[in-house]
Amino acid sequence: MGEKDTSIKTTRDVRDRLKVLASERGTTMNDLLAELVARELTEEEKEQRVQQALEEIRQTTGVTVSDSARSQARAFLQSLGQEHYAA
Repeated sequence: MGEKDTSIKTTRDVRDRLKVLASERGTTMNDLLAELVARELTEEEKEQRVQQALEEIRQTTGVTVSDSARSQARAFLQSLGQEHYAA
């Protein structure tokens, strides 16, 4: 038996845009929503990927990335994003 449908409350503007986007892609609003949410990672999934990447770095190079180095890298990447939007 398939999954049961449910409802999501949203504004008319969001619903109408979703309808247009789905139509342009030749799909349903439900399938478009499923595709969109499948692309986004939860915080737990992001952390799992970070841990996997750090382990791969350690296994490949023998280097263990410190928390300090991770913080510096995160701050650097965030600053790049802020510069992009400040322009």
